[in-house]
Amino acid sequence: MNPTMHLDHKAGDKLYVDFAGEKLSITDKDTGEVLEAEVFVATLGASQLTYVEAVLSQQKEDFIAACENALHFYGGVPAAIVPDNLKAAVTKSNRYEPTLNETFADFADHYGTTSALPARAYRPRW
Repeated sequence: MNPTMHLDHKAGDKLYVDFAGEKLSITDKDTGEVLEAEVFVATLGASQLTYVEAVLSQQKEDFIAACENALHFYGGVPAAIVPDNLKAAVTKSNRYEPTLNETFADFADHYGTTSALPARAYRPRW
């Protein structure tokens, strides 16, 4: 038996953001061109209310725009936004003191929230 830890979340405390693993395909109606899209996912810790959006890339601009859209969807701002270790949010990954992307930190400041340290890297359990 593998030990697990139960986490209690306070309402409005944290918003967890990341990109899902597999890309989607989007077909442009006008040109018929098939584009690959990344799947952005944001989840509130306490309620598990989830926002999902397809974006063209995992680049910083698309990531921040998707985070902003998630905040509009929720109709408010959490106390902290917790990214996973994606490159758009973390410039230097480190197990104990990762360095956050300055633009992402500025985004959080603009909305009056904290860009919390990213989740620790680990191997998922099935």
